Amino acid sequence: MAGVAPAQVFMRSPQVAPALGSGSAMVAYPSLRAGVGQEAALGLGEGSGAWAGATLPYGLSGWQAVRIQAAVQTSKRDGFGLDVAHSGIEAYGEQHLRLMYGRRLSRALLIGGGADVLRVSAREYGQATALTFSLSALANPIPKVWLGAQVYNPIQVEVSGAPIPAVLRLGAAWQASRTFTASAEIEKDLERPAQTRVGMAYHPLSALTLRMGMRAEPLRFTVGADVQLTRELALASAAEWHTALGITPALALVWRRVKTATD
Repeated sequence: MAGVAPAQVFMRSPQVAPALGSGSAMVAYPSLRAGVGQEAALGLGEGSGAWAGATLPYGLSGWQAVRIQAAVQTSKRDGFGLDVAHSGIEAYGEQHLRLMYGRRLSRALLIGGGADVLRVSAREYGQATALTFSLSALANPIPKVWLGAQVYNPIQVEVSGAPIPAVLRLGAAWQASRTFTASAEIEKDLERPAQTRVGMAYHPLSALTLRMGMRAEPLRFTVGADVQLTRELALASAAEWHTALGITPALALVWRRVKTATD
Protein backbone atom coordinates (compact mmCIF):
# COMPACT_ATOMS: atom_id res chain seq x y z
CA MET A 1 0.00 0.00 0.00
CA ALA A 2 3.01 2.28 -0.35
CA GLY A 3 1.25 4.26 -3.09
CA VAL A 4 -1.65 5.37 -0.90
CA ALA A 5 -1.20 8.68 0.90
CA PRO A 6 -1.74 8.38 4.68
CA ALA A 7 -4.29 11.20 4.73
CA GLN A 8 -6.46 9.23 2.29
CA VAL A 9 -6.71 6.04 4.34
CA PHE A 10 -9.90 5.46 6.33
CA MET A 11 -11.50 8.84 6.08
CA ARG A 12 -14.80 9.00 7.97
CA SER A 13 -17.52 7.13 6.07
CA PRO A 14 -20.57 9.13 4.95
CA GLN A 15 -23.27 9.22 7.62
CA VAL A 16 -26.72 7.72 7.22
CA ALA A 17 -29.24 10.32 6.01
CA PRO A 18 -30.74 11.41 9.38
CA ALA A 19 -27.30 12.12 10.86
CA LEU A 20 -26.07 13.83 7.69
CA GLY A 21 -29.10 16.14 7.72
CA SER A 22 -28.25 17.20 11.27
CA GLY A 23 -24.77 18.30 10.28
CA SER A 24 -23.25 15.01 11.57
CA ALA A 25 -23.18 16.58 15.06
CA MET A 26 -24.00 13.29 16.76
CA VAL A 27 -21.53 12.70 19.59
CA ALA A 28 -23.87 14.25 22.21
CA TYR A 29 -27.18 13.56 20.46
CA PRO A 30 -29.40 12.09 23.22
CA SER A 31 -31.44 9.72 21.06
CA LEU A 32 -31.24 6.96 18.47
CA ARG A 33 -33.63 8.75 16.11
CA ALA A 34 -30.77 9.62 13.73
CA GLY A 35 -28.80 6.39 14.08
CA VAL A 36 -26.03 5.38 16.48
CA GLY A 37 -24.06 8.61 16.86
CA GLN A 38 -21.69 7.03 19.38
CA GLU A 39 -21.53 3.84 21.41
CA ALA A 40 -22.75 5.10 24.79
CA ALA A 41 -26.12 6.05 23.25
CA LEU A 42 -26.91 2.34 23.09
CA GLY A 43 -27.50 2.50 26.85
CA LEU A 44 -30.38 4.99 26.54
CA GLY A 45 -32.90 2.14 26.61
CA GLU A 46 -34.85 3.41 23.61
CA GLY A 47 -35.38 0.05 21.94
CA SER A 48 -34.02 -1.58 18.80
CA GLY A 49 -33.59 -0.22 15.30
CA ALA A 50 -31.89 -0.46 11.93
CA TRP A 51 -30.72 2.20 9.45
CA ALA A 52 -29.79 1.27 5.87
CA GLY A 53 -28.72 4.04 3.53
CA ALA A 54 -26.76 5.08 0.47
CA THR A 55 -24.92 8.32 -0.27
CA LEU A 56 -23.69 9.80 -3.55
CA PRO A 57 -20.65 11.86 -2.51
CA TYR A 58 -20.56 15.15 -4.46
CA GLY A 59 -22.84 13.64 -7.09
CA LEU A 60 -20.07 11.35 -8.44
CA SER A 61 -21.79 8.30 -9.92
CA GLY A 62 -18.61 6.23 -9.78
CA TRP A 63 -18.26 6.64 -6.01
CA GLN A 64 -20.18 4.02 -4.02
CA ALA A 65 -21.01 4.79 -0.39
CA VAL A 66 -23.38 2.66 1.69
CA ARG A 67 -23.85 2.32 5.43
CA ILE A 68 -25.92 0.02 7.64
CA GLN A 69 -26.37 0.43 11.38
CA ALA A 70 -28.31 -1.69 13.86
CA ALA A 71 -29.08 -1.34 17.57
CA VAL A 72 -30.42 -4.07 19.84
CA GLN A 73 -31.61 -3.25 23.34
CA THR A 74 -30.71 -6.07 25.71
CA SER A 75 -32.03 -4.46 28.92
CA LYS A 76 -33.22 -1.09 30.19
CA ARG A 77 -29.60 -0.16 30.87
CA ASP A 78 -27.58 -1.51 27.93
CA GLY A 79 -27.54 -2.49 24.28
CA PHE A 80 -25.38 -3.72 21.43
CA GLY A 81 -24.84 -2.19 18.01
CA LEU A 82 -23.42 -2.93 14.58
CA ASP A 83 -22.05 -0.43 12.05
CA VAL A 84 -21.04 -1.57 8.55
CA ALA A 85 -19.81 0.91 5.94
CA HIS A 86 -18.37 0.75 2.44
CA SER A 87 -16.93 3.67 0.51
CA GLY A 88 -14.95 3.50 -2.68
CA ILE A 89 -14.44 3.78 -6.41
CA GLU A 90 -13.61 1.06 -8.91
CA ALA A 91 -9.89 1.05 -8.17
CA TYR A 92 -9.95 1.76 -4.43
CA GLY A 93 -12.28 0.94 -1.55
CA GLU A 94 -12.55 1.06 2.24
CA GLN A 95 -14.77 -1.06 4.49
CA HIS A 96 -15.52 -0.67 8.21
CA LEU A 97 -17.12 -3.24 10.51
CA ARG A 98 -17.76 -2.01 14.05
CA LEU A 99 -19.24 -3.92 16.98
CA MET A 100 -20.52 -1.58 19.70
CA TYR A 101 -21.77 -1.75 23.28
CA GLY A 102 -23.28 0.94 25.51
CA ARG A 103 -24.37 0.90 29.15
CA ARG A 104 -26.03 3.32 31.54
CA LEU A 105 -24.05 3.56 34.80
CA SER A 106 -26.37 6.05 36.50
CA ARG A 107 -29.21 8.42 35.67
CA ALA A 108 -26.73 10.98 34.36
CA LEU A 109 -23.87 8.91 32.91
CA LEU A 110 -23.55 6.37 30.10
CA ILE A 111 -20.40 4.78 28.68
CA GLY A 112 -19.65 2.70 25.62
CA GLY A 113 -17.01 1.18 23.42
CA GLY A 114 -16.50 -0.35 20.02
CA ALA A 115 -14.18 -2.78 18.25
CA ASP A 116 -13.41 -2.09 14.59
CA VAL A 117 -12.23 -4.20 11.67
CA LEU A 118 -10.89 -1.96 8.90
CA ARG A 119 -10.14 -3.19 5.39
CA VAL A 120 -8.67 -1.28 2.47
CA SER A 121 -8.18 -2.55 -1.07
CA ALA A 122 -6.46 -0.97 -4.06
CA ARG A 123 -6.33 -2.56 -7.48
CA GLU A 124 -2.56 -2.27 -7.90
CA TYR A 125 -1.53 -2.80 -4.27
CA GLY A 126 -3.75 -5.56 -2.92
CA GLN A 127 -5.61 -5.61 0.39
CA ALA A 128 -4.83 -4.86 4.02
CA THR A 129 -6.73 -5.22 7.29
CA ALA A 130 -6.34 -3.57 10.70
CA LEU A 131 -8.04 -3.72 14.09
CA THR A 132 -8.72 -0.79 16.40
CA PHE A 133 -11.19 0.41 19.04
CA SER A 134 -13.09 3.40 20.40
CA LEU A 135 -14.36 4.59 23.80
CA SER A 136 -17.19 7.03 24.48
CA ALA A 137 -19.28 8.67 27.18
CA LEU A 138 -22.62 10.48 27.30
CA ALA A 139 -23.65 12.60 30.30
CA ASN A 140 -26.78 14.50 31.35
CA PRO A 141 -25.41 16.77 34.12
CA ILE A 142 -28.39 19.14 34.17
CA PRO A 143 -31.92 18.79 32.77
CA LYS A 144 -32.15 19.13 28.97
CA VAL A 145 -28.36 19.42 28.52
CA TRP A 146 -26.21 16.52 27.32
CA LEU A 147 -22.44 16.25 26.92
CA GLY A 148 -20.72 13.65 24.75
CA ALA A 149 -17.18 12.48 24.06
CA GLN A 150 -15.56 9.82 21.93
CA VAL A 151 -11.96 8.83 21.28
CA TYR A 152 -11.36 6.67 18.23
CA ASN A 153 -8.18 4.70 17.50
CA PRO A 154 -6.29 6.21 20.47
CA ILE A 155 -3.17 4.11 19.82
CA GLN A 156 -3.12 5.21 16.13
CA VAL A 157 -3.01 1.83 14.46
CA GLU A 158 -1.35 1.65 11.05
CA VAL A 159 -2.32 -0.38 8.00
CA SER A 160 0.57 -1.29 5.69
CA GLY A 161 2.55 1.65 7.04
CA ALA A 162 -0.22 4.20 6.57
CA PRO A 163 -1.55 5.61 9.89
CA ILE A 164 -5.28 5.50 10.58
CA PRO A 165 -6.28 8.85 12.12
CA ALA A 166 -6.69 9.03 15.91
CA VAL A 167 -9.84 11.09 16.43
CA LEU A 168 -11.24 12.97 19.44
CA ARG A 169 -14.86 14.21 19.38
CA LEU A 170 -16.37 16.50 22.04
CA GLY A 171 -19.88 17.91 21.95
CA ALA A 172 -23.01 19.16 23.67
CA ALA A 173 -26.74 18.98 22.95
CA TRP A 174 -29.75 20.91 24.18
CA GLN A 175 -32.96 18.89 24.23
CA ALA A 176 -35.28 21.87 24.58
CA SER A 177 -38.45 19.78 24.29
CA ARG A 178 -39.73 16.57 22.78
CA THR A 179 -39.95 18.40 19.44
CA PHE A 180 -36.64 20.29 19.25
CA THR A 181 -33.01 19.29 19.79
CA ALA A 182 -29.88 21.30 18.94
CA SER A 183 -26.36 19.85 19.02
CA ALA A 184 -22.77 20.88 18.36
CA GLU A 185 -19.40 19.15 18.39
CA ILE A 186 -15.72 19.57 17.61
CA GLU A 187 -13.70 16.79 15.99
CA LYS A 188 -9.90 16.73 15.88
CA ASP A 189 -7.42 14.24 14.52
CA LEU A 190 -3.66 14.47 14.18
CA GLU A 191 -3.66 14.98 10.40
CA ARG A 192 -6.30 17.69 9.87
CA PRO A 193 -7.51 20.94 11.43
CA ALA A 194 -10.37 20.73 13.93
CA GLN A 195 -13.85 20.41 12.41
CA THR A 196 -16.87 22.12 13.95
CA ARG A 197 -20.37 20.73 13.43
CA VAL A 198 -23.76 22.07 14.48
CA GLY A 199 -27.22 20.71 13.81
CA MET A 200 -30.85 20.73 14.83
CA ALA A 201 -33.85 18.43 14.60
CA TYR A 202 -37.45 19.65 14.77
CA HIS A 203 -40.56 17.45 14.92
CA PRO A 204 -43.53 19.62 13.86
CA LEU A 205 -45.68 16.50 13.39
CA SER A 206 -45.42 12.99 14.78
CA ALA A 207 -44.83 11.70 11.24
CA LEU A 208 -42.30 14.37 10.18
CA THR A 209 -38.82 15.40 11.30
CA LEU A 210 -36.97 18.35 9.79
CA ARG A 211 -33.19 18.63 10.08
CA MET A 212 -30.61 21.32 9.37
CA GLY A 213 -26.90 21.67 10.05
CA MET A 214 -23.51 23.06 9.13
CA ARG A 215 -19.91 21.82 9.12
CA ALA A 216 -16.60 23.66 8.88
CA GLU A 217 -13.77 23.54 7.76
CA PRO A 218 -14.36 23.40 4.82
CA LEU A 219 -17.79 24.99 4.98
CA ARG A 220 -20.74 22.66 4.29
CA PHE A 221 -24.48 23.08 4.82
CA THR A 222 -26.96 20.24 5.36
CA VAL A 223 -30.72 19.76 5.28
CA GLY A 224 -32.87 16.68 5.76
CA ALA A 225 -36.34 15.30 6.42
CA ASP A 226 -37.64 12.02 7.87
CA VAL A 227 -41.15 10.86 6.96
CA GLN A 228 -42.83 8.19 9.08
CA LEU A 229 -44.40 5.58 6.78
CA THR A 230 -45.75 3.26 9.45
CA ARG A 231 -45.44 3.06 13.23
CA GLU A 232 -41.98 1.46 12.93
CA LEU A 233 -40.79 2.34 9.40
CA ALA A 234 -39.55 5.70 8.11
CA LEU A 235 -37.88 7.12 5.00
CA ALA A 236 -35.08 9.64 5.60
CA SER A 237 -33.50 11.93 3.03
CA ALA A 238 -30.74 14.51 3.34
CA ALA A 239 -28.31 16.58 1.30
CA GLU A 240 -25.00 18.23 2.11
CA TRP A 241 -23.73 21.16 0.05
CA HIS A 242 -19.97 21.61 -0.12
CA THR A 243 -19.16 25.14 -1.27
CA ALA A 244 -16.42 23.87 -3.60
CA LEU A 245 -17.34 20.28 -4.51
CA GLY A 246 -21.12 20.41 -4.76
CA ILE A 247 -24.05 18.44 -3.37
CA THR A 248 -24.00 15.04 -1.63
CA PRO A 249 -27.49 13.48 -1.51
CA ALA A 250 -28.39 10.64 0.87
CA LEU A 251 -31.36 8.34 1.35
CA ALA A 252 -32.04 5.81 4.12
CA LEU A 253 -34.71 3.39 5.25
CA VAL A 254 -35.19 3.41 9.03
CA TRP A 255 -36.85 0.79 11.23
CA ARG A 256 -37.27 1.43 14.94
CA ARG A 257 -39.13 -0.38 17.69
CA VAL A 258 -39.28 2.13 20.55
CA LYS A 259 -39.45 0.74 24.10
CA THR A 260 -40.04 3.98 25.97
CA ALA A 261 -42.51 6.82 25.79
CA THR A 262 -39.94 9.58 26.25
CA ASP A 263 -38.30 9.49 22.80
